[in-house]
Amino acid sequence: KNSKITAFGSTMHKDNKPEKDENLLSIVKVKPSVACIFGKTWDLHVKYALSTTPEKNLDMIFSSVKFLKSNGLEVIYDAEHFFDGYLSNPKYALSTLEAAVAAGADNITLCDTNGGMLPHQIEKIITEIKINAPLGIHTHNDSGCAVANSIVAVRSGCVLVQGTLNGWGERCGNASLSSVIPNLKLKLGIDCIHNEKIKLLTETSRYLSEVANIIPSDKQPYTGYSAFAHKGGVHAAAVAKKSSTYEHIDPSVVGNERRVLISELSGSANIILKSK
Repeated sequence: KNSKITAFGSTMHKDNKPEKDENLLSIVKVKPSVACIFGKTWDLHVKYALSTTPEKNLDMIFSSVKFLKSNGLEVIYDAEHFFDGYLSNPKYALSTLEAAVAAGADNITLCDTNGGMLPHQIEKIITEIKINAPLGIHTHNDSGCAVANSIVAVRSGCVLVQGTLNGWGERCGNASLSSVIPNLKLKLGIDCIHNEKIKLLTETSRYLSEVANIIPSDKQPYTGYSAFAHKGGVHAAAVAKKSSTYEHIDPSVVGNERRVLISELSGSANIILKSK
């Protein structure tokens, strides 16, 4: 009941006016309550991907956001390649954000599109910039840090997280909301999901895998089949006495369950727990 369907696209083509741009017109045509468009932040992309000038790119951002706002839409502006762009040319990167803010963007989402940033870089950059708009974060997992980067971004002031359940996405994937949500809720106490809903996390994660015909990862944090599985005899013996010795949360909180395995590493506690 709280979700909003969002139409996604890009800023207008460099040779178009916003009212004649097919991409923007398509967004308006479907009549969403929210539009999310991405634009170029990194001057490298402006030169080589768009083949245009820095000034023209700023106009494309401003005019596109302004057009969508004039049609009554809430607008999220995704600053593509923001962190790479900021490290390359901070002044220009910030000017692209300011263009979107000036046009009325409701949220500026900072994107680690190549997925190469580390948490300390994300934290440093977000705390450095001063933008008069709520911030969001959009991370990819090419350095294995998408979830960590999202958490750090929220702690640094971001109020919106873009990601996918199970972490599916381009190349190495996007930030996995299956991990982001329980980390925010259970570890940081941020009320990003209703208490009764988080118990559906494992079921929902596996249901989406079924629909997508993708074998779920047993090793996925929180929702994976092995997330609360105990194989070593030392582990099982301790868990039998007190579960928190080898479990960072009660698995039932996220709708998962404890498993005890029997193998050459088992001890008597494994056998007893398994038989029970």
